[in-house]
Amino acid sequence: MSQTPVSEATVPVLIAGGGLSGLSTALFLALHGVRPLVVEKHPGTSVVMKARGQYPHTMEALRIGGVADRIVAASPGGTGSFYMALADTLAGPVLRGIMTQGEMSMSHVSPEGWGMASQERTEVILADRARELGADLSFGTELVSFVQDADGVTALLRDTATGAEREVRAGWLVAADGRHSPVRRALGVGTHGRGRIGEVFRVFFDADMSGSLAHLEGGVAEGKRFALFHLLQPVPGVFYTTDVPGRYGYIRGMTKDRPDFSGYSDEQCAELVRTGLGMPDLELTVTGAGGTEIVCEVADRFSVGRVHLIGDAAKVVPAPGGLGGNTAVMDGFYLAWKLALAARGLAGPGLPASHDAERRPVADMIAEQQFANTVERLGPDLDDGTAAAPISPVTQVFGYRCADGGAVVREPGDEGEPLEDPTAPTGRPGSRAPYVPLDSGGSTTALFGHGFVLLAGADGAAWEAAAANASLRLGIRISVHRAGGWEKTYGVSSSGAALVRPDRFVAWRAADDRDPAGLEFALRTVLDRPAG
Repeated sequence: MSQTPVSEATVPVLIAGGGLSGLSTALFLALHGVRPLVVEKHPGTSVVMKARGQYPHTMEALRIGGVADRIVAASPGGTGSFYMALADTLAGPVLRGIMTQGEMSMSHVSPEGWGMASQERTEVILADRARELGADLSFGTELVSFVQDADGVTALLRDTATGAEREVRAGWLVAADGRHSPVRRALGVGTHGRGRIGEVFRVFFDADMSGSLAHLEGGVAEGKRFALFHLLQPVPGVFYTTDVPGRYGYIRGMTKDRPDFSGYSDEQCAELVRTGLGMPDLELTVTGAGGTEIVCEVADRFSVGRVHLIGDAAKVVPAPGGLGGNTAVMDGFYLAWKLALAARGLAGPGLPASHDAERRPVADMIAEQQFANTVERLGPDLDDGTAAAPISPVTQVFGYRCADGGAVVREPGDEGEPLEDPTAPTGRPGSRAPYVPLDSGGSTTALFGHGFVLLAGADGAAWEAAAANASLRLGIRISVHRAGGWEKTYGVSSSGAALVRPDRFVAWRAADDRDPAGLEFALRTVLDRPAG
């Protein structure tokens, strides 16, 4: 029986869900000066072995958040090194590398390398940092219900241990409450995509694999380097290392005639592992087993009024490709600055509402790319000829552009192509601000992430006064950097300028300094603050 709620409290942003996306949002909101409340029904962060790995674009964001070095330290061996391959069995032969370290190097488009921290460790790091910055994390608390109006959201919260209830008034609600998102369902938002495409069966086990892994370089056998094998014989499956020395994971893939493993004993699970690895004499101890649904679906809307969907509440994608957890972290990074400016009264409702136009197309693309990866690596029986043509990982994470309706000033003739080649960047508004080493040292990327940045060319002195004037009129801090060496890549002259958003996307650019007042117009457009 529920208790009478205590009186209403007020917070700028309420986040329902304390996983990767919710904690990321909390961290970056707090970094931008807004202290959110996170409610999570579980007593703490995840203790289940889930996703692993942070792409360089995610590491860029985590560097801004102050935790990149912690992520690297939490990676096997304290590095972002990994080994992935396609093989008949673990005993061999290796057919080819998958996402090899060389192929996946993105040093030509980013100053950051990879992280290989597990989701369990990453969540702890994000939670610790969010608290350091002033976020309020309330584990063991669930969102019971909510109603929104033109000015905010009123939510009913419940302590899962005591049943005590309280009301909270928030300016915005962020739904980071998972695949079955009660918030999304309460909003009446449906999903689209392939839906449930199958189930894999995971087995965690302890064994001495040092001999089997001894041929791999970089300390894989000693647990100093993450390794993953996609195995083809006798059935599709995956073998991978974990954070626990001597503990490994095996995933039995999807086939049409696959039996139901749900009632398997430990010994049956052990035999499943031996068969799948091609190692009939392997001695092992099963530590856990269970089925995992493979789902590929995206919410029809990411924003409804003052409620925004992120993480698995917004999209669920198959694991192969590694972008599920990465996009969860990045959802928070991309949404937080918008909510922070709106919460501080410096942006209109159109800025946070642009979350839908900017993030949903990305989710659709990634869902189809990871489905194609799943067909290749885990479920060849799923191949019905509709899998998407492959897009390189570097293009997926560094080459996508904000679609129409985003918080950018679109240029005449720009048809809003969703992708561009990040190795040949254009600097167009809506694209990620290109990584360029600067003549003065450092790089453009190191300048971004803590507010609006105006890059001014070596001959662009007029932009300093324009930025000061716009900053005064709008109450927005603009960091101006005059340096040479970046102009050509961004498509402007030495007297031109480029305005970069806090999330490292180009919002606007000017080829030269003939119209310095255009900067204020651009900011008003991005912030949804029309003149007058």
